[in-house]
Amino acid sequence: MSDKTSPKRRWVKPLLAVSLVFNMLIVGIIAGILFANSGDKGDRLDGPMRSLVGTPFIRALEPEDRRALALEIRRDDARLRENRSALRARFEALLGALDADPFDPEAVRVILREQRDIALRRQNIGEALLVDQLQKLSPEERAAYADRLARDLRRLRRE
Repeated sequence: MSDKTSPKRRWVKPLLAVSLVFNMLIVGIIAGILFANSGDKGDRLDGPMRSLVGTPFIRALEPEDRRALALEIRRDDARLRENRSALRARFEALLGALDADPFDPEAVRVILREQRDIALRRQNIGEALLVDQLQKLSPEERAAYADRLARDLRRLRRE
């Protein structure tokens, strides 16, 4: 009895399997990108907004005020990018100082002090942007913000 499967067609099934796997991979990547980018980015509590201002202060803002603050932070991106680069450079310098032999504790102190100063400038930027946003609120809106902030801070203390 002869084999009905032609030697020329043995590659078809493996090719279909590879094609299916490849297509599923592409669909998964596209779905991941779409889900990751869905939603309102101005309402998210990540990235520079959290590192500049602090999550409780952001969370207490109304969504539209949070979006406005995020927009102001994005407008100040050049100064913040420069600040991030300086922090990254200090971190690299710290790694070098930690690997140095002999170890120089004074060099590490200087680098840590520089990092603190850069981080403080970054926090000052965030605080100024938050105060600018709060200044635009009515007294009633600021009172509501204060209530939400106090509630969030009480919740954090219990955790």
